[in-house]
Amino acid sequence: QLEVETFSRWARNLLGPTPLQERGASRDWIEKLLLNSGISQTHLAYFVDEIEYILGRFRPDQRDLYIDATRSGRGRAPMVPHQIRAKLLAEVIQPYEAQKEARGRIDWNDLALAAVAIPSQGYDIVVVDESQDLSANQLRAIIAHLAEDHVTTFIIDAMQRIYPQSFQWRELCIEMRPEMVFTLGRNHRNTAEIARFAASLVQGLPPEQDGVLPDEKACRQGGRRPEVVAGTYGGQLDYMLSPIQQFLAAEETVGILHPKGGGWFNHTRQVLRRHRVDFCELTGERDWPTGPELVALSTIYSAKGLEFDHVLLPGLNREVTPHGDEDGGTLESLRRLVAMGIGRARHTVTLGYKPGEQSTLIEFLDPTTYDLVEV
Repeated sequence: QLEVETFSRWARNLLGPTPLQERGASRDWIEKLLLNSGISQTHLAYFVDEIEYILGRFRPDQRDLYIDATRSGRGRAPMVPHQIRAKLLAEVIQPYEAQKEARGRIDWNDLALAAVAIPSQGYDIVVVDESQDLSANQLRAIIAHLAEDHVTTFIIDAMQRIYPQSFQWRELCIEMRPEMVFTLGRNHRNTAEIARFAASLVQGLPPEQDGVLPDEKACRQGGRRPEVVAGTYGGQLDYMLSPIQQFLAAEETVGILHPKGGGWFNHTRQVLRRHRVDFCELTGERDWPTGPELVALSTIYSAKGLEFDHVLLPGLNREVTPHGDEDGGTLESLRRLVAMGIGRARHTVTLGYKPGEQSTLIEFLDPTTYDLVEV
């Protein structure tokens, strides 16, 4: 008996109908509480992630441990001294929990905590993919449902962490001994050129216990150098889609990725329809589309774990990659995110930006790893 599930769907299936609050509503509540506590608008997004990090890492009865905990994977700025940590617990998390209780709602972290508390499913074999993006409480929920005699594998690459999750294995009562750890060195997806291009984005980030840089030497094949296209959004897209019929004739897949979804894809949809190109949309989809489309629109987040023959990343401008401090955790997360998006490609990668409005991320790309095209 084999089950393949996302964590959230698995937990909801265990619990049955639950009054689950949408993630956007939770973030809105947290933003208001942070502003009321004196957090500046400049660092608001960072501290929303900090609250989610606290809620996901610590059990409710152990949140005071946050005061002195080592915060890894959160960047060097802004500083979060003990006084600020205490304020977050007292003036944001406590009233946030009270609001949920008053409205009879639970959030995604509560879902994990509730899954811990129900009778164990007694799984014999479990494989947890993308473990670096699960919170400690989510992993506690999985561990609670293992059989006494079990085989469990955590697949993790901290260099690709795109959510504010970080924990130490001992917090989960797991002693990760050297003989339990296996490093997978061969890159079966990317060309050496794509791996080199992605590596430049994350070069210099603080090393983490379970992370490795993309390594061109681990790739089995070479290919075309990635391209970075400078011009208007329409010009970028026209250039990127010029070989689309060639790709489709060869039955090769194309992923058009963007940091944000929704209306940000409106122009892309119009251009694809003008070219009479069928496409599907992956963002927010519960199941993989079953149609014949070879072109997919997706946020970079939703493309995690997928792969395409060709990846297009148009419109990489400041407006869609806000991050605050230049050495902050939000910028680090964005660098990892876009590097992960690049790594979805098997054969070619093309990025685009509008000169004068380009994202800070463009500065991290090593110019020796790509060809610049002006349109």
